[in-house]
Amino acid sequence: MTHETNASGRGHDHETIKPDTLFDPERYETHKSTIAVLMGRFMLRHLVLLYQEFEGDLLMPIILGEIAHHNIHRIYEQEGYCLKPRSDIPTGDDRLKHQESTNAFSISEATGISRETVRRKVDKMVDKGWLHKGSRGEITITASARDDFTTDFNQTVLTELLLTSSCITDLLCAEQ
Repeated sequence: MTHETNASGRGHDHETIKPDTLFDPERYETHKSTIAVLMGRFMLRHLVLLYQEFEGDLLMPIILGEIAHHNIHRIYEQEGYCLKPRSDIPTGDDRLKHQESTNAFSISEATGISRETVRRKVDKMVDKGWLHKGSRGEITITASARDDFTTDFNQTVLTELLLTSSCITDLLCAEQ
């Protein structure tokens, strides 16, 4: 495992993953154009969904995502490349009480988006009820943000991700 630190100072453990441990490089070479089209179609569709969900503002989902991941990172344990909820943290709305707040400076550092732009976008998301901003500028996600995105939006994206993954897996693993 390697340990990396992003711009906000949060560390992330990642296994060093080599492509040939996940799939046959020869099968990839045979199908790389189709795989690129499938991945591109999924990512383009995801960007369009984000564009629609965030009323044309693609910086907002980046900022909201970075805030959310910062807030919840200690609620999960890393298991290889995957995450598992910690058993000592309650579920539901009580889980939000265990968030680690962040601030506009840290989000700016992590994303490369100017601090002033982060502040403006945060204020807009506070108005939408997705974020809470404390008196000292500490920022956390709200239950409303979780509820707004884990229902239809995430289900749509997950469905499309799994369908795309299935198509790519078939190309990489199917008998010739």
